[in-house]
Amino acid sequence: MSHSPLAWIGLAGVDPTDNERALYWQKRLHAVMIGIAMLALPAYVLDSAGTSPLLRHVATVLDAVIFASFLAEAVWMASLSSHPARYLADNWLNLVVAVGSLASLLGAATEWVALVRVLRVAIAGLVLVRTVTGFTTLFTRGGAPKLVGASFLILLVAGGILYWIEPTIDSYWDGLWLAFVTGMTIGYGDVVPTTGASRVVSAGVGLIGVALVTLFTASIVSFFVGGDEARLRVELQKDIAELRNEIARLLDSEEIHFRDELRRDINQLRRQMAELVHAEELQFRKQFQHEIAQLRADVAALSVELRQRDARAHPAPPPADER
Repeated sequence: MSHSPLAWIGLAGVDPTDNERALYWQKRLHAVMIGIAMLALPAYVLDSAGTSPLLRHVATVLDAVIFASFLAEAVWMASLSSHPARYLADNWLNLVVAVGSLASLLGAATEWVALVRVLRVAIAGLVLVRTVTGFTTLFTRGGAPKLVGASFLILLVAGGILYWIEPTIDSYWDGLWLAFVTGMTIGYGDVVPTTGASRVVSAGVGLIGVALVTLFTASIVSFFVGGDEARLRVELQKDIAELRNEIARLLDSEEIHFRDELRRDINQLRRQMAELVHAEELQFRKQFQHEIAQLRADVAALSVELRQRDARAHPAPPPADER
C-alpha cells in the first residue's frame, strides 16, 4: 500500500490501492462532508454574534451535526477499507474534528463560553483545511477564473459576517470594504475590527486572501509557462507517433523479408528432402530387385535339387525290349 504525503495533515483519504467499494463511498461522500464541514463557520459566527439563547442553541445543534457526521464517516469508511487502522491513522483530522465538536458541545452544555469559542475557532480552521483540499481544480493551470470567482464569493460572505458581528460597521458595504482591505493585506485603518469574533474572522480572511493571491499569481505564471509546455508535449507526442509509425514500417519490411527468406528456405528444404527420398527410393528399389533376383536363383536351385531327389527316389522302369 502506498503512503500519501497528505497523511501528515490527516487528509490522505482512501488509498488508491484499496478495494473498489471504499473508493466508491469516498467519492460519493466527498461533497457531502465538505458541506457539513462548512457548518463550523456559521456555528462559530452564531455563537459569537450575541448572547441570544436561540443562536447558541442553533450553534450547538450545528456542532452536534458536525460531530455525528464526522464520527459516522470515520467509522463507516474504516469498516469499508481493507486496512481500517491505516485509514484512521492517515485521516486523523476527521477524528480531531469530531472530538473537537464533542468538546464544544460539552462546553456549551456547561456554559464554558470561552472554551467553546476557542474550540470553534480551532474546528473552523481544521475544517477549512479539509474543505480547501476538496477543490483541487482551483490549483490547476486553468484554475485562475475559478480562483477569481472563489475570492469574490469569499469577500461577499466575509463582508456580511463582519457587518453582522462587528458593532462599529454600520452597513454591508463597510463590512465588504473591511473584508477587501483585510484580504488584500492593505489595512488603511479607516475601518478596523474591535471584537474578538470580528478579529478572528478578519484574521481568517487575511490568511485566505494571502493564499488566494499567491495561488492566483502562480496560476497566471503557469498559464503562460504551461502553454509552452503544452506545445512541447504536443510536439513530443507527434514525434513519438511518427517514431512508432516508422518502427512499425521497419518491422513490417523486416517481417516481409523474413517471410520471404523463410519461404525460400522451406522450399529448398523440401527439394532436398525430395531428392533424398528419391535417392533412397532408387537405392531401395535396386536392393529390392537384387534380393528378388537372388531369391529367384535360390528358388530355381531348390527346384533342381528337388527334381533330382525325386528322380533318385523314383527311378524310371526299364524299357520293354530289355525285359
